[in-house]
Amino acid sequence: MQESIPTEKLPDDDVQPDLFHALPELHYPEEINAAVEMVDRHVEAGRGDSPAIVFEDEEISYAELQERVDRLANALLDLGVEPGDRVFVRFPNRPEYAVSCLATQKIGAITVPSMKLLRANEISYVVEDSGASVAIVYDDLLDELEIAREEHDLDSLEEIVVVEENDIEHDHHSYDDRIAAASPELTAPTTTRDDLVMIAYTSGTTGKPKGTVHTHRQMLAICDGYARYCLDPNPDDVFASNAPIAFTFGYGFEVAFPLRFGATTVLIQDPKPTDLLAAVDEHDVSMLASVPTAYNQLFAEHEDELEAADVSSLRRAVSAGEPLPPRTYEQIGEHFGVEASDGIGSTEMLHIFISHRYHDDMDPTATGFPVPGYEAKVIDTDTGEQLPRGEAGLLVVRGPTGVTYWGRPEKQAEAIYDGWSAPGDIYIHREDGRFEYVSRADDLIITGGNNVSGPEVEDVLLEHDAVYQTAVIGAPDEERGQIVKAYVVPEDGVDPDDVLTRELQDHVKASIAPYKYPREIEYLETLPTTETGKIQRSKLREREDVDA
Repeated sequence: MQESIPTEKLPDDDVQPDLFHALPELHYPEEINAAVEMVDRHVEAGRGDSPAIVFEDEEISYAELQERVDRLANALLDLGVEPGDRVFVRFPNRPEYAVSCLATQKIGAITVPSMKLLRANEISYVVEDSGASVAIVYDDLLDELEIAREEHDLDSLEEIVVVEENDIEHDHHSYDDRIAAASPELTAPTTTRDDLVMIAYTSGTTGKPKGTVHTHRQMLAICDGYARYCLDPNPDDVFASNAPIAFTFGYGFEVAFPLRFGATTVLIQDPKPTDLLAAVDEHDVSMLASVPTAYNQLFAEHEDELEAADVSSLRRAVSAGEPLPPRTYEQIGEHFGVEASDGIGSTEMLHIFISHRYHDDMDPTATGFPVPGYEAKVIDTDTGEQLPRGEAGLLVVRGPTGVTYWGRPEKQAEAIYDGWSAPGDIYIHREDGRFEYVSRADDLIITGGNNVSGPEVEDVLLEHDAVYQTAVIGAPDEERGQIVKAYVVPEDGVDPDDVLTRELQDHVKASIAPYKYPREIEYLETLPTTETGKIQRSKLREREDVDA
């Protein structure tokens, strides 16, 4: 085990997922490093001049990427980073994000990615829980980290390295200065396939983020399993996505997959749907990945741009983050001339584990089959028994990745069923072998591809003096799949008008990531409760379904 990892943060053996490696591609040697496999291997094979990253007007070759990674790796070693140390990384989608993750992983340290919209309270929890000792951050995102450090001490955080692009004053290390002063010749510590490579945080129904741990072997396995068989990539491919690299979905499509296969990734700092379209046109993108909401916005609002763009380079459009509606599937075919590939994955499982394979007959009414290397079944949550085909139940899976929480023993025990991992979704295993999505098994709201915890939003709303009680659910929405909706019982004497609605929405935006705010607020005199006083969110969801 890596030197500085606290053993109490990892699950006991009896609640570990059963991992197996059925594909021959996943039989990696004991000593291996994901970053070396994604960068150095291509340089050693004579492909150093091939483009690895395209960003704005810049093209970074594999040889140039290797030098940047090695210089930053040496800079981190000079700051005292050791194998097993955690490095907090906070950027929009920029080359420095990929370089920072790869450099951290190359020296046996562990990347802790951060969404750029996280607020100080959320950042402080992630830094403290992970025990991150170093942060690498984009200067325009530094303020919330500094607030977190000032208000919460963050004892573990010893050093901050800042990428300077916006002339923001600070008294931390300069990323460019550290890179320039560091040697391009790296002697990296040895890593093994089961060493940790990333702790990715996800929000669950409790509102408290959960760290999920992943290894070098698992990072390579999502490439050599899902990507290889469901995307059929090759070095001529060009990848693009508007998913944040901080999401494991985005990290896979924008870093791991293209670099594993010697392809090119096009990074877009703050991508809008039309930016993806422009990337396809300008850079001959062949592999496009997004969420249904972004596809829907593109088709509904940008008809002229769609007609003018050359999308003939595309050969696959991937959708994930929320269920892919059949109509969106059809529109992708109509506008892009390619079949859409739906997929279900999770931060816990690292990436997609059910999808159609590249040469399968696509069926838009189902997510697909287990990705090669995985197996899946649907069980009764009370008995743990496998259900007959056609019956809805809890989806459980096993394969080269599995649910492994960082320091969350209760959640770990809840997520493992006799060695099988339960990502938390209700599915039907159909007679044709495909798996059909039904719903989430908990209160997680999936809106526009983002995961939002209803209880977390409730906690923030309850901080406001005007709120007596509240319940937050996902309400059906044609464009976003779901929106965050709050039912609020105001305090006595409070007038529930439009002014209060805007005030509550602004309060949430100022306290947690803005995408979590309730787009709709409905005021009630009472909330439905059980005899013991528990709010019955299921009745509120039923009410929304009737109204829809």
